[in-house]
Amino acid sequence: MIRGKSTSFVNHLLVSSFLFQMINGAIGLTIPIYAVFLGASPSILGIIGATGGTIYAFMPIISGFLSDKFGRKIFISLSTILYSISCILYLLTADPYTLILIKALEWVAISLFWPSLEALLVEASGLPIEDALKKFNFSWGIAMIIGPMIGGSLISALSIKAPFLLSSVLSLLIFLITFRVNEPYERKSLRPRDGIFRPGGGPSPLFLAATLSTFLLSFAAGIIFNIFPAHALNLGIPAYKIGVIMLFLGFSRISAFLGAYWLKNRIGEANMFLFGSTLMALALAFTTMGSTVIFFSGSLSIFGFSIGLLYASSIARILKSGRGIEGRAAGLFECLLGLGYLVGSLSGGFAAELSSETPYILASLLASSVSIFHALIKIRGPFTRGFE
Repeated sequence: MIRGKSTSFVNHLLVSSFLFQMINGAIGLTIPIYAVFLGASPSILGIIGATGGTIYAFMPIISGFLSDKFGRKIFISLSTILYSISCILYLLTADPYTLILIKALEWVAISLFWPSLEALLVEASGLPIEDALKKFNFSWGIAMIIGPMIGGSLISALSIKAPFLLSSVLSLLIFLITFRVNEPYERKSLRPRDGIFRPGGGPSPLFLAATLSTFLLSFAAGIIFNIFPAHALNLGIPAYKIGVIMLFLGFSRISAFLGAYWLKNRIGEANMFLFGSTLMALALAFTTMGSTVIFFSGSLSIFGFSIGLLYASSIARILKSGRGIEGRAAGLFECLLGLGYLVGSLSGGFAAELSSETPYILASLLASSVSIFHALIKIRGPFTRGFE
């Protein structure tokens, strides 16, 4: 159990993860609107978006390695300061090209934050990894829904620059929350690694399943979040109804976060990966057939549930597999998210040039291929024994 200072520290981390994801969501919504306000062309918008994905495709593994070596809190604190500075720079700039450089700084800050916080949460909680991650996934999952709503409301009620000012202040608040609380445990940096390698050498099957699932879910998310809104708009669905569809996706993802580890304990880890990827393949296939708000709300709710299952299973397996090097494990997980999101967004955009349904067909085929791999892991059950 976690008691006293340890409980307080974990609660501070959960509050920090909620606030940081919330301001990420608010800024993520604001930047494209602000860029257009400053006169950015569509190509500049694309470059601004790709900058964040490019940074996140490699930076988290570096920051995770450094946090294993030098400690977690220093990188969490540094990230919040850098994020606050990036928000102030957004506030001051009047040049759309400068947004590219500021975006890079913002995503360096994000890359420093998440691997260190995830590793520290697992180390400090004193709970089984799944129990600690359940609370973590819920905190950032709710914030991911709230953040864009706050950003949009501030823009409508006050000004285009209001989200930058609020986010800068809240980022400094996160700095105070994490910096002023002492870590309630002694880091055990020399613990042996467990689960990455099987006895004969090479990565364990469940570790491979987790890495493939992480790439898959972020690849598909890149398509849904970046390509689907335009697709729905072209079908005559108004913007506010697209927001409702995405809200259904968000809440179904939250429900998966809450039930994922309960389900895993009953059907097994290999089955969780198989179920999640198969469900995603079906949801994406259904999306190609839809044209109404009700249909898309149903298919993307299934999609959101599949993302939640794969995310919860993958982060738990990767962090378990990196015992003693939690920072690097969390960094690898975040890099896979960044890489998948970048590749999914770019390939989805090119695929959409062929037809409006092609991006979802592409993602469904990838999900089906990953499902076949998971099925092979399940068939060769004894091969994976010892890595549960």
